[in-house]
Parts: sequence; structure tokens; C-alpha cells
Amino acid sequence: MEERRTLFEIETKWGAQPVRLTAFQCCQLPMDAPVTSVHFVAFHGGRVLVVCDRRGVFGFPGGRLEPDETLDQAMLREAYEEACAHLNPDFELFAGIRIECTEKLPGRSYPYPYTYVALYTGTVRALDPIRRDPAGIVASRSLFTCEDCERRLVLHDRILLCEAIRTIAHRKGGQRIVRAFLGCDPQRAREAYQRLRGGAVK
Repeated sequence: MEERRTLFEIETKWGAQPVRLTAFQCCQLPMDAPVTSVHFVAFHGGRVLVVCDRRGVFGFPGGRLEPDETLDQAMLREAYEEACAHLNPDFELFAGIRIECTEKLPGRSYPYPYTYVALYTGTVRALDPIRRDPAGIVASRSLFTCEDCERRLVLHDRILLCEAIRTIAHRKGGQRIVRAFLGCDPQRAREAYQRLRGGAVK
């Protein structure tokens, strides 16, 4: 059985719904509950692709699977709907997030005790001019430098970014992607990585 290293555990709200999010490193998703959404950390030209929602909060693109949709299909669709991005076919799973609703709200159905989010990393092939998000959630798209990520991403997204960097660094051509994002000087790259990591989320 694959050993899964916990990346963070936080309690927050998705709209009115209180949830507990437990992120873990993995290269294969658990089979004990459904995967309901997919998100991705995509690098492009020494930067990382992010989207901004209507509240002004930046994060990584992604969203819920549609009926009978595969994870790959959902990722390609969400990439274009949210960021008008074309992804290279080189994505790999690097983490999962277990979603537990910590309170049952009236009028809502809870068919599973928990579900999963799949997180992938890879590269962007091309960007089209940004258009309106069909779901009306995403307001804009950006390409963030490492310094932008330090300043504008929440800590748990920075931890996911660091795990994506660790994953992509081990594949062919991955060191080039990491150097372009973190910088070529090894010491400065290590310092940038540590600043991104910022400590564990409790």
C-alpha cells in the first residue's frame, strides 16, 4: 500500500458549508470514496497559472467532474473554461485532498462521508485570450512569479505548489522548469522554496 504523507489539514467554509480538508502526497488516488473534482498546478514560461475568483482570491484552476467525465477530460475542460489554457499531455498526479463536511446543512444531500479532489501538475502548451468563465466563478487569469505566489497565495496553496515543484523536478526536463520558476542560483532557489512553504498548516 502506498504511504501517504500528510501535507496539511485545515477547517474552513465552502460557501455556507463547513469542511475539513486533508491534503496528502500520492501518485495513486484512494479507492474508498469518489473523486468529485480535479485541480492542477500548471507551469508556463517560468511562471505558474492561477485564476482569481469574484472575491479577489487567487488559486489554482479546477473544478467538479461532470457526469460520466474522466479526470483527464475534466482537467482539460476546466483548464479552458476557467483559464482559456491548453495543457500539454504531461500531467501527473501529485496529491489528493480528502473533503469532509463537518456539519450537515438542512436541505442538502450527503451521499458519502467524504470525497476526494485530485491534484495534478504539468505544463501549459498555449493560452488563448481570456473569456468569461461559464460558471461565473473565475474573474481573471494570471501567470504568477515565485514572488507573486509568496505574496498572494494562501499558505495551503503554497504548500501544494511546493509539492508540485518536488514532483515535477524528478521527471525529464523538470529541473529546467523548476529553475525557471525558482531561479538558477541554488541557494536563492532553496530560500525561495522555504519562503513558499512557510511552515505547516495546523
